[in-house]
Amino acid sequence: MDKEKSTRFMLKVVGDVATSLAAGLMVVGDQAGLFRQMAGAGPIGAEALAERSGVRLRYVQEWLAAMAGAGYVEYDAAGDLFTLPDEHAQFLIDPGSEYYLGGLYGSLPGLMAMAPKLAEAFRSGSGISFAEYGAGMPRALEVMNRPVYEARLVKSWLPAMPEVMARLQAGGRALDVGCGTGVVPLTLAKAFPSATVAGLDLDAPSIDIARGYARDAGLEGRVSFLAQPLEALPAAPAWDLISTFDVMHDLPDPVGAMQHIRAALAVGGTYLMVEPKVGDDLQSNLANPFARMFYGISCLHCVPQSLAQGGLGLGACWGEKRARALAAQAGFTRFERLGIKTAGLAFYALGA
Repeated sequence: MDKEKSTRFMLKVVGDVATSLAAGLMVVGDQAGLFRQMAGAGPIGAEALAERSGVRLRYVQEWLAAMAGAGYVEYDAAGDLFTLPDEHAQFLIDPGSEYYLGGLYGSLPGLMAMAPKLAEAFRSGSGISFAEYGAGMPRALEVMNRPVYEARLVKSWLPAMPEVMARLQAGGRALDVGCGTGVVPLTLAKAFPSATVAGLDLDAPSIDIARGYARDAGLEGRVSFLAQPLEALPAAPAWDLISTFDVMHDLPDPVGAMQHIRAALAVGGTYLMVEPKVGDDLQSNLANPFARMFYGISCLHCVPQSLAQGGLGLGACWGEKRARALAAQAGFTRFERLGIKTAGLAFYALGA
């Protein structure tokens, strides 16, 4: 036995557990307001942070030690002071910022809580429905996606498809499938006042939230939300744009879903499929930190959700090669990978 290899692996396990625990404490720091109180404050001691945040001192002391150990805050031993650098704060304090990662680590408690049930599913071959992940999951996904979608969808992503922009500006029709709490449809409705916009999702609680947002924004008459399966969507009237954002791999029958989408597109219409930006095989993904994260989320959430519906269990890391193949099976004759630069998402424009 290679003792050095054993030691390296032992230390890796310890490090991975430490990282997982730090992620949980990031949720605590976010919800307790500790990150926000540290932002812009410069070096600060535990007592001052406890006073500013209203959190008990002993908890603050231990939390700061854990965050310093994880490398999320900097520690000055001479003064026993802690600093949240601006370079870190931008990802931690503002839910309205496109750089905010609170939704990412905020989803972890719900995902990790499913581990015992997932172990049972591994043995039985069953799945875990979206509803079983708890009432907090739709909001966590919204917090994860909203800032980026609102900042980039209309300003950066749609301009890569000028013909789609022109249709929507002229009063076209746009449908987002798997819309969750409605971030994409609401963003489109605000940007294109002449367009007809709708969102569709199987999760009724998510649709209820989306409808509430539409009321609050005064958009009830311009955007509609449907709590129904894609299969129930009528082919007419047709849609100029149909989109799925990080959805297709979760569906039980991706080819069937794409066939329904193709049938519902207007002549010359576009299906925008946004999926995780990964390679086509495991080997090419091993060095990609985003792909490693996607594999974990996929195992905990995406595959079980698809299998719960009797589906394929495609998984988040299916890659462009397989996406092209399944799109061709669904009857799409145009498949273009758009030149949109993001760290974790790939954008495909499909047509027939």
